[in-house]
Amino acid sequence: MKLNQVKADHLDFVRSGSIYQIFPDRFARDESVPADRPLVPWNSDPTPQNFFGGNLRGVQGKLDFLASLNVGNIYFNPIFDAPSNHRYDTRNYFEVEPLIGSNDDLRSLTSAARERSIGVIVDGVFNHSGREMPEFLAAKAGDPDWSDFFTVYPDGSYQTFGGTEFMPKFNTANPAVVDYFARVIRHWHDFGVAGWRLDVPYKFADGFMHALREKTRDLSSAQYFVGEAWNEWSFATDFEAVQNYRTGNRILDYVHKHSADSEDFILDIMRWGQSWGDFSVLPHFIDSHDTQRFATSCEGRQDSWQLGFALHMLVPGVPVVFAGTELAIEGANDPGCRSSYPTQLNAEQEAALEFSTPWMRLRGSSRALTHGGLEVHELKNHAILFERRFDNQAVEVLVNTGYRDELMLANIAGEWLDLHQRSVQLTDTVPQRSLFYRLVG
Repeated sequence: MKLNQVKADHLDFVRSGSIYQIFPDRFARDESVPADRPLVPWNSDPTPQNFFGGNLRGVQGKLDFLASLNVGNIYFNPIFDAPSNHRYDTRNYFEVEPLIGSNDDLRSLTSAARERSIGVIVDGVFNHSGREMPEFLAAKAGDPDWSDFFTVYPDGSYQTFGGTEFMPKFNTANPAVVDYFARVIRHWHDFGVAGWRLDVPYKFADGFMHALREKTRDLSSAQYFVGEAWNEWSFATDFEAVQNYRTGNRILDYVHKHSADSEDFILDIMRWGQSWGDFSVLPHFIDSHDTQRFATSCEGRQDSWQLGFALHMLVPGVPVVFAGTELAIEGANDPGCRSSYPTQLNAEQEAALEFSTPWMRLRGSSRALTHGGLEVHELKNHAILFERRFDNQAVEVLVNTGYRDELMLANIAGEWLDLHQRSVQLTDTVPQRSLFYRLVG
């Protein structure tokens, strides 16, 4: 089994480097933006209710740092006006949440990011709104202009997202709802948005996404839609990509849990890539705002975290780095995973960043990794020898996540770079708990 290389096209901005995920309230704060509510100290423990005051100007101040990591795109969790700290309960789809800045701040950020070859992908919550949205309040009050936008029952109750009372569900079977969100997409296109991640699209009415695409097909920002997905992808026929947690879970199985050997790991990743089609724009997640941190999943094992982070950069698709994962920050699932980004790094975080930086730079600089296919040359227990190739450029990867050295039949003799970018000479054996790579061509 092998994956073939892909051609360059209008989605090269997605392939160009890793995607860096930012939870806006927790990444960076520029104090010039006034806070309209009490904020907790920046290094406080996160809760479902507290606010740290991260904002867009703060992110703009960190763009040089992100560019130094060869980040290709920023993926923001919701940035539109909403009362909660996560902002999945949108109040106004046409305004940036005042606590994180203004519409002009977003325009400034996308422009400054574009100067550094970084795109901005935003989170669109089109399945449900917040209960403070004026249009929902009008529908609940019986306004005929808005009554069909939501499902409000005679007793005053209404359909929600997942039974969550503060998130009323849109009637996405209504063509007027399609028109409304087409206007939303057009509005933010003018602010320099490069693409969209859509929340719980598997709950959209049949035909909603197709109709939305038809109404926005002329926009460059409507050429890359990522659908939230977990294990089921079949709904996503009108998306360029889905959130690929499968690969991230398999990385953990392979490097730490040992519930996957080399065959389970690499063959599953290749099958998922083949099943999707254009695997090269499929973002894969080892953690996110919806999961515990990867370092926590590795239970403090630095060797597992290092092996997993490196493989995250080497396998097909676009690696997503949730802000702080490159520092090996720990955290249990929501709210623990949504901690603030350190303003000053401790020694362990500095060491993690020193490790992760060259891996992120490699992913953003190698056409073999951005566009290349994958061919497996040898599998043996927990050891793999595989190659990513694009035309005459290739990256050979040799990894052994097991707890014993493995004698390989393939010719692996020669000079390689190890996990820490040190030059080493191998003969015929790959040591336990190790990863090596070398550039060819």
